[in-house]
Amino acid sequence: MLFIFAAHYGEVENIIQALKMGKRKTSFPFLQYCTSEFSESEGRILLTICGEGRNNAAAAVSATLAKEGAKRGDILLSLGSAAILKAPHTAGGSCLGSWFLIHALQEWATGRQFHPDMLYSFSFPEARLITGDKLLSWKDAEILGRGLPYLPDRGELKASPANASKKRTKGSSIKFSKEIPYPEEIFLYDMESTAVFQSGYSFLSTEDMFFLRCGTDFGLNFAGNTAEESAKEQSKNQINKVKEEFRKLLKREEEQVLSFIRILDEISLKKEKERQKEEAFLSEVQLLSQELRLSFVLEKKLEKLLRYGKSIHFSWNKYFQEKRQEGFLPVRDKRGGQKILQELEDDLLHFSSATEEGLPCLLETKKEVEDRGGEEREIPYAISKEEDPLSFHPHFSHIYVEREIWGHADVETILKKFPKAKIILIRHYKDLFNRKKQSRFMQERSKKLILAKKEGQRIYPGAPVCQSFSETQFCYSSLIMNCPFHCEYCYLQGMYPSANLVLFLNIEDYFQDCRKWIREKGSLYLCISYDTDLLALEEIFPYVEKFSRFLEGEEKLRIEVRTKAGGEALFRKIKRAQLSSEARKRLIFAFTVSPEEIVQRAEHSSASLASRLRAAKLLIEEGYSIRLCFDPMIYHEKWKEIYNVFLDIVFREIPIEKLYDCSVGSFRISETYLKPMLKAFPQSPYTVFPYENTGGYYHYPEKIKEEMEGFLLHKLEENMPREKIFRWSEDVEVNHEREQ
Repeated sequence: MLFIFAAHYGEVENIIQALKMGKRKTSFPFLQYCTSEFSESEGRILLTICGEGRNNAAAAVSATLAKEGAKRGDILLSLGSAAILKAPHTAGGSCLGSWFLIHALQEWATGRQFHPDMLYSFSFPEARLITGDKLLSWKDAEILGRGLPYLPDRGELKASPANASKKRTKGSSIKFSKEIPYPEEIFLYDMESTAVFQSGYSFLSTEDMFFLRCGTDFGLNFAGNTAEESAKEQSKNQINKVKEEFRKLLKREEEQVLSFIRILDEISLKKEKERQKEEAFLSEVQLLSQELRLSFVLEKKLEKLLRYGKSIHFSWNKYFQEKRQEGFLPVRDKRGGQKILQELEDDLLHFSSATEEGLPCLLETKKEVEDRGGEEREIPYAISKEEDPLSFHPHFSHIYVEREIWGHADVETILKKFPKAKIILIRHYKDLFNRKKQSRFMQERSKKLILAKKEGQRIYPGAPVCQSFSETQFCYSSLIMNCPFHCEYCYLQGMYPSANLVLFLNIEDYFQDCRKWIREKGSLYLCISYDTDLLALEEIFPYVEKFSRFLEGEEKLRIEVRTKAGGEALFRKIKRAQLSSEARKRLIFAFTVSPEEIVQRAEHSSASLASRLRAAKLLIEEGYSIRLCFDPMIYHEKWKEIYNVFLDIVFREIPIEKLYDCSVGSFRISETYLKPMLKAFPQSPYTVFPYENTGGYYHYPEKIKEEMEGFLLHKLEENMPREKIFRWSEDVEVNHEREQ
């Protein structure tokens, strides 16, 4: 269902007529209009006139969405006019009558900011919308401007005061370049938008709310009169003329707005069909549960098994129909149901899919890489997705920058690499990254970049779920939140609520923390790329190169860089650090290696196996320490066959005797992370697999786990010393929780 909200009838009069919407009979104190197809069961478009001000907006949105039973997947569109508070010189007078898609909403009184997800690519220019409680005089605008990145001065741009930069850099190790103007943004003003967002947020997700405003300049009191004086003057002299001008401005881009509404309607219908499909599936689960006489807990297990069956193309409808024909369904007692459930699980684990394609890749596949000639792009994270009728933005189309680090030399360097990106200033990365009700699945289609400063703890003692390799001072750091790759089994999907990437740029603070640790503990083994893949982002910001140079001067420091990246061109950049042979030995590159079948199915956008091995071999020749991580091993219905071929390739391409060491472990994940992963990706075989739970972490059934790891250990021991092989042990408590 598509819900449209507007403050005044005049703002949407043209829309109501064009869509042939009729007035709806309702007991609400708000006018409502709907399309002829509208009904409470089928949905379509419902338009509500809220009235002026935040209180009216909040009441209308909350009451409407509650009465109509709005749920995730429905669409909210806030439509109307707004005063043009400030616009860049480049915009000229073209803003009047133009419609803007809002990428940030901000409360005048509190400074709080709200950010709709900018996933879809539309033709509207974008703007920031300020919400206040009254009509603005120019004196009011000057007061408001003190809280904005730059001050409005009757349409002229002014850079921020120089002392603002000094204040924000006090006590910071961040190096700022010369004072530069803030990014050009169009600022609009209205009296309802933040209330609409907050009320809608109680029902809908951030991806399902859209704000469209027409710049009219009505609402800004240029004369400086009081609201009462302005109203009196307009009622005497200009009210009819104002109404006519207002209609003309709103009608100027009417077709574009109508097209936008139709697209949102299409999105809502698509999501409604998906929701109906999900509800039908859950109904089937309930009916089967009744036939099997399952308890609530076992019904949930059945649901998970059926989802896994769907993900591997197992025809479970046919499976149960055969059980009925054989007389096994419905069962006579609960024990019979449990027996059939166990048989289903066993059959699923040994089922060979008829197709090798797996799930559709959200990002570029390895086959597409091979079709281009076999080499990864310089910047694999910037690869555009397949064509979609709804037209998603490419990755990093929007870059959010914490206001405190604006002017940081590294910020400038990064932004120059994305000249077409929309730059949006934010107060703190958590305002955007830590929001609830985000859809990781949708955000994987259009990731955004967030540039920030890491406060508080930056170095963490190594968690038991990661290999310590017998290091006494094993630690890891979080330089980036999230990863540019999309591995379907990755715990980051359950660890973070967002798919967007946060880059922390105060790298000197990390260096200071390393020195302090070494001073207090005597040595440090630091994994700088455990929760992400730094090498994949080296072209954006050279974290590895900078840490390599830092390593040269710290004899008691060893660094591990874990990666699924590859390609000779990328690793030539490492040589720019010109490390000594001794320092190269203390820089350990840990390559996660998987059979190509697993890479294709689950490790989307990462380097191919051949490319990873090629890079590892090159670095061995350069004198670096190389670790191969056969971890995690991922279950495949033909796992023994594909791992046999895989190991033959590894032993043929890599001089095993020159490896620093290697690690072995099958897939396991914290219960805390798997639950949100299952919610975000319920169709992935890696989230719905019938795992076992031991001590708070999920893993493959014991028999499968021991067989897989034992097989791999045996193969490795035939080719390298046992003391160089590290196997993850379950004898430690799983505890990878920490502050984001």
